[in-house]
Amino acid sequence: MKRLIAIMTVLIVAAAAVPADAGFSLKLKGGYTYISYGDFNDWVDETNSEIPSGATTIDNINWLPEITAEFTYQFMPSLSGGIGIGYLSGKSDYSISLGGDSFSYVHNVKVMPVLLNVYWEPPLVTINPFVYGGAGYYKTNLEFEYWLTSGGNRQGYTSEMDQWGFGLQAGGGVRIALMPTMSFDIGVQGRWADISGFEGTATNQDSETVDVYLAKYEGYFGPQDKDSSEPEGSVNLSGYTIFIGLTFGF
Repeated sequence: MKRLIAIMTVLIVAAAAVPADAGFSLKLKGGYTYISYGDFNDWVDETNSEIPSGATTIDNINWLPEITAEFTYQFMPSLSGGIGIGYLSGKSDYSISLGGDSFSYVHNVKVMPVLLNVYWEPPLVTINPFVYGGAGYYKTNLEFEYWLTSGGNRQGYTSEMDQWGFGLQAGGGVRIALMPTMSFDIGVQGRWADISGFEGTATNQDSETVDVYLAKYEGYFGPQDKDSSEPEGSVNLSGYTIFIGLTFGF
Protein backbone atom coordinates (compact mmCIF):
# COMPACT_ATOMS: atom_id res chain seq x y z
CA MET A 1 0.00 0.00 0.00
CA LYS A 2 2.84 2.42 0.86
CA ARG A 3 4.45 1.63 -2.50
CA LEU A 4 1.20 2.45 -4.32
CA ILE A 5 0.86 5.80 -2.50
CA ALA A 6 4.45 6.64 -3.45
CA ILE A 7 3.75 5.84 -7.12
CA MET A 8 0.60 8.00 -7.05
CA THR A 9 2.66 10.87 -5.60
CA VAL A 10 5.20 10.54 -8.42
CA LEU A 11 2.39 10.60 -11.00
CA ILE A 12 0.88 13.76 -9.49
CA VAL A 13 4.26 15.52 -9.36
CA ALA A 14 5.06 14.47 -12.92
CA ALA A 15 1.68 15.67 -14.16
CA ALA A 16 2.12 19.04 -12.49
CA ALA A 17 5.38 19.52 -14.41
CA VAL A 18 3.73 19.02 -17.82
CA PRO A 19 2.82 22.13 -19.91
CA ALA A 20 -0.89 23.00 -19.75
CA ASP A 21 -1.41 22.48 -23.51
CA ALA A 22 0.23 19.05 -23.65
CA GLY A 23 -3.04 17.05 -23.41
CA PHE A 24 -2.10 15.10 -20.31
CA SER A 25 -4.43 14.15 -17.47
CA LEU A 26 -4.37 12.24 -14.20
CA LYS A 27 -7.28 9.94 -13.32
CA LEU A 28 -7.81 8.84 -9.71
CA LYS A 29 -10.54 6.25 -9.11
CA GLY A 30 -11.86 4.31 -6.17
CA GLY A 31 -14.73 1.91 -5.69
CA TYR A 32 -15.81 -1.62 -4.88
CA THR A 33 -15.05 -4.62 -7.05
CA TYR A 34 -16.99 -7.88 -7.19
CA ILE A 35 -14.83 -10.86 -8.18
CA SER A 36 -15.86 -14.48 -8.65
CA TYR A 37 -12.52 -15.66 -7.12
CA GLY A 38 -13.01 -19.12 -8.59
CA ASP A 39 -11.38 -22.05 -6.80
CA PHE A 40 -11.25 -20.44 -3.36
CA ASN A 41 -14.96 -19.63 -3.24
CA ASP A 42 -15.77 -23.08 -4.63
CA TRP A 43 -13.80 -24.63 -1.76
CA VAL A 44 -15.51 -22.33 0.78
CA ASP A 45 -18.95 -23.35 -0.50
CA GLU A 46 -18.00 -27.05 -0.32
CA THR A 47 -16.60 -26.68 3.21
CA ASN A 48 -19.53 -24.62 4.51
CA SER A 49 -21.96 -27.24 3.25
CA GLU A 50 -20.35 -29.70 5.70
CA ILE A 51 -20.57 -27.33 8.71
CA PRO A 52 -23.61 -27.92 10.96
CA SER A 53 -26.47 -25.46 10.59
CA GLY A 54 -26.12 -22.48 12.91
CA ALA A 55 -22.36 -22.84 13.34
CA THR A 56 -19.85 -20.23 12.18
CA THR A 57 -18.96 -20.54 8.51
CA ILE A 58 -16.03 -19.39 6.36
CA ASP A 59 -16.51 -16.14 4.46
CA ASN A 60 -16.31 -16.00 0.67
CA ILE A 61 -14.09 -13.35 -0.92
CA ASN A 62 -16.26 -11.35 -3.33
CA TRP A 63 -16.46 -7.59 -2.67
CA LEU A 64 -13.09 -5.82 -2.45
CA PRO A 65 -12.13 -2.13 -2.23
CA GLU A 66 -10.08 -1.02 -5.25
CA ILE A 67 -8.17 2.16 -6.10
CA THR A 68 -6.32 3.13 -9.29
CA ALA A 69 -4.19 6.01 -10.54
CA GLU A 70 -3.73 6.49 -14.27
CA PHE A 71 -1.72 8.95 -16.34
CA THR A 72 -3.25 9.61 -19.82
CA TYR A 73 -2.25 11.47 -22.97
CA GLN A 74 -4.74 12.75 -25.57
CA PHE A 75 -3.40 11.82 -29.00
CA MET A 76 -6.61 12.67 -30.95
CA PRO A 77 -9.50 15.06 -30.15
CA SER A 78 -11.57 12.40 -28.36
CA LEU A 79 -9.02 9.58 -27.92
CA SER A 80 -6.36 9.16 -25.27
CA GLY A 81 -4.09 6.39 -24.06
CA GLY A 82 -3.27 5.71 -20.44
CA ILE A 83 -0.96 3.78 -18.18
CA GLY A 84 -1.64 3.27 -14.51
CA ILE A 85 -1.51 1.09 -11.44
CA GLY A 86 -4.15 -0.20 -9.06
CA TYR A 87 -4.56 -2.01 -5.78
CA LEU A 88 -7.26 -4.29 -4.37
CA SER A 89 -7.23 -6.72 -1.46
CA GLY A 90 -9.48 -9.11 0.41
CA LYS A 91 -9.42 -11.39 3.43
CA SER A 92 -11.26 -14.43 4.77
CA ASP A 93 -10.69 -15.87 8.22
CA TYR A 94 -12.21 -18.54 10.42
CA SER A 95 -11.60 -19.66 13.99
CA ILE A 96 -13.23 -22.04 16.42
CA SER A 97 -12.32 -23.32 19.88
CA LEU A 98 -13.67 -26.02 22.16
CA GLY A 99 -12.18 -26.62 25.57
CA GLY A 100 -8.43 -26.38 25.19
CA ASP A 101 -8.49 -27.13 21.46
CA SER A 102 -8.68 -24.50 18.71
CA PHE A 103 -8.45 -24.10 14.97
CA SER A 104 -7.77 -20.93 12.96
CA TYR A 105 -7.54 -20.22 9.25
CA VAL A 106 -6.68 -16.96 7.47
CA HIS A 107 -6.42 -16.26 3.74
CA ASN A 108 -5.38 -12.91 2.24
CA VAL A 109 -5.27 -11.87 -1.40
CA LYS A 110 -3.53 -8.70 -2.61
CA VAL A 111 -3.54 -7.60 -6.23
CA MET A 112 -1.57 -4.78 -7.90
CA PRO A 113 -2.43 -4.51 -11.61
CA VAL A 114 -0.39 -2.51 -14.13
CA LEU A 115 -2.96 -1.14 -16.59
CA LEU A 116 -2.92 0.04 -20.23
CA ASN A 117 -6.13 1.62 -21.55
CA VAL A 118 -7.51 3.54 -24.53
CA TYR A 119 -10.23 6.12 -23.74
CA TRP A 120 -12.91 7.70 -25.90
CA GLU A 121 -14.08 10.86 -24.17
CA PRO A 122 -15.41 13.97 -25.96
CA PRO A 123 -14.08 17.41 -24.94
CA LEU A 124 -15.40 18.24 -21.48
CA VAL A 125 -18.52 20.45 -21.47
CA THR A 126 -20.91 19.87 -18.56
CA ILE A 127 -21.74 16.16 -18.61
CA ASN A 128 -19.95 13.88 -21.03
CA PRO A 129 -19.96 10.11 -21.58
CA PHE A 130 -16.75 8.11 -21.76
CA VAL A 131 -15.80 4.52 -22.58
CA TYR A 132 -12.48 2.71 -22.39
CA GLY A 133 -10.84 -0.66 -22.74
CA GLY A 134 -7.45 -2.25 -22.40
CA ALA A 135 -5.25 -4.89 -20.83
CA GLY A 136 -3.53 -5.38 -17.52
CA TYR A 137 -0.73 -7.38 -15.96
CA TYR A 138 -1.81 -8.49 -12.50
CA LYS A 139 0.74 -9.01 -9.69
CA THR A 140 -1.16 -11.25 -7.26
CA ASN A 141 -0.03 -12.25 -3.78
CA LEU A 142 -1.68 -15.02 -1.73
CA GLU A 143 -1.15 -15.59 2.00
CA PHE A 144 -2.37 -18.52 4.09
CA GLU A 145 -2.28 -19.33 7.81
CA TYR A 146 -3.53 -22.65 9.17
CA TRP A 147 -3.14 -23.57 12.84
CA LEU A 148 -4.54 -26.42 14.92
CA THR A 149 -3.93 -26.51 18.67
CA SER A 150 -4.82 -29.69 20.58
CA GLY A 151 -3.59 -30.99 23.91
CA GLY A 152 -1.06 -28.18 24.16
CA ASN A 153 0.47 -29.01 20.77
CA ARG A 154 0.31 -26.45 17.94
CA GLN A 155 0.60 -27.60 14.34
CA GLY A 156 0.15 -25.82 11.05
CA TYR A 157 1.86 -23.44 8.66
CA THR A 158 2.08 -20.00 7.13
CA SER A 159 2.51 -19.66 3.38
CA GLU A 160 2.98 -16.96 0.77
CA MET A 161 2.77 -17.33 -3.02
CA ASP A 162 3.00 -14.88 -5.94
CA GLN A 163 2.23 -14.79 -9.63
CA TRP A 164 1.82 -12.34 -12.51
CA GLY A 165 -1.13 -12.84 -14.85
CA PHE A 166 -2.75 -11.25 -17.89
CA GLY A 167 -6.19 -9.63 -17.82
CA LEU A 168 -8.59 -7.51 -19.87
CA GLN A 169 -10.79 -4.64 -18.71
CA ALA A 170 -13.40 -2.34 -20.24
CA GLY A 171 -15.78 0.21 -18.82
CA GLY A 172 -17.64 3.46 -19.20
CA GLY A 173 -19.57 6.17 -17.42
CA VAL A 174 -20.04 9.91 -17.29
CA ARG A 175 -17.80 12.87 -16.48
CA ILE A 176 -19.29 15.88 -14.70
CA ALA A 177 -17.35 19.13 -15.09
CA LEU A 178 -16.29 20.75 -11.81
CA MET A 179 -13.77 23.13 -13.42
CA PRO A 180 -12.50 23.60 -17.00
CA THR A 181 -9.70 21.08 -16.33
CA MET A 182 -11.29 18.95 -13.60
CA SER A 183 -14.19 16.50 -13.60
CA PHE A 184 -16.02 14.15 -11.24
CA ASP A 185 -16.33 10.70 -12.83
CA ILE A 186 -18.72 7.85 -12.11
CA GLY A 187 -18.85 4.56 -13.95
CA VAL A 188 -18.63 0.81 -14.06
CA GLN A 189 -15.92 -1.55 -15.30
CA GLY A 190 -15.83 -5.22 -16.27
CA ARG A 191 -12.74 -7.39 -15.93
CA TRP A 192 -11.53 -10.80 -17.07
CA ALA A 193 -8.44 -12.23 -15.34
CA ASP A 194 -7.91 -15.90 -14.46
CA ILE A 195 -4.43 -16.51 -13.03
CA SER A 196 -2.64 -19.79 -12.33
CA GLY A 197 0.92 -20.97 -11.76
CA PHE A 198 1.31 -19.68 -8.19
CA GLU A 199 4.50 -20.70 -6.38
CA GLY A 200 6.07 -19.78 -3.07
CA THR A 201 7.02 -21.20 0.30
CA ALA A 202 5.35 -22.60 3.43
CA THR A 203 6.80 -22.62 6.94
CA ASN A 204 5.55 -25.03 9.62
CA GLN A 205 5.47 -24.86 13.42
CA ASP A 206 9.08 -26.06 13.57
CA SER A 207 10.27 -23.20 11.29
CA GLU A 208 10.91 -25.69 8.47
CA THR A 209 10.36 -24.13 5.03
CA VAL A 210 9.44 -25.97 1.83
CA ASP A 211 8.65 -24.89 -1.73
CA VAL A 212 4.95 -25.05 -2.59
CA TYR A 213 2.47 -24.34 -5.36
CA LEU A 214 -1.24 -23.48 -5.25
CA ALA A 215 -3.40 -26.61 -5.36
CA LYS A 216 -7.14 -27.24 -5.52
CA TYR A 217 -8.70 -30.67 -5.07
CA GLU A 218 -11.65 -32.14 -3.24
CA GLY A 219 -11.82 -30.64 0.24
CA TYR A 220 -8.72 -28.46 -0.12
CA PHE A 221 -7.48 -25.14 -1.54
CA GLY A 222 -4.05 -23.84 -0.59
CA PRO A 223 -0.31 -24.52 -0.66
CA GLN A 224 0.89 -27.97 -1.65
CA ASP A 225 4.40 -29.44 -1.54
CA LYS A 226 6.05 -28.83 -4.92
CA ASP A 227 6.76 -32.55 -5.38
CA SER A 228 3.06 -33.37 -5.14
CA SER A 229 0.96 -34.33 -8.16
CA GLU A 230 -2.31 -32.77 -6.95
CA PRO A 231 -4.22 -30.55 -9.42
CA GLU A 232 -3.17 -26.93 -9.68
CA GLY A 233 -5.46 -24.18 -8.39
CA SER A 234 -6.17 -20.78 -9.88
CA VAL A 235 -7.35 -17.32 -8.88
CA ASN A 236 -10.24 -15.81 -10.82
CA LEU A 237 -10.35 -12.02 -10.54
CA SER A 238 -13.07 -11.67 -13.19
CA GLY A 239 -15.98 -9.45 -12.21
CA TYR A 240 -17.03 -5.82 -12.21
CA THR A 241 -16.25 -2.56 -10.42
CA ILE A 242 -18.49 0.36 -9.49
CA PHE A 243 -16.29 3.44 -9.14
CA ILE A 244 -16.13 7.19 -8.65
CA GLY A 245 -13.12 9.37 -9.36
CA LEU A 246 -11.57 12.65 -10.35
CA THR A 247 -9.82 13.60 -13.59
CA PHE A 248 -7.30 16.46 -13.60
CA GLY A 249 -6.31 17.96 -16.95
CA PHE A 250 -2.93 19.59 -17.52
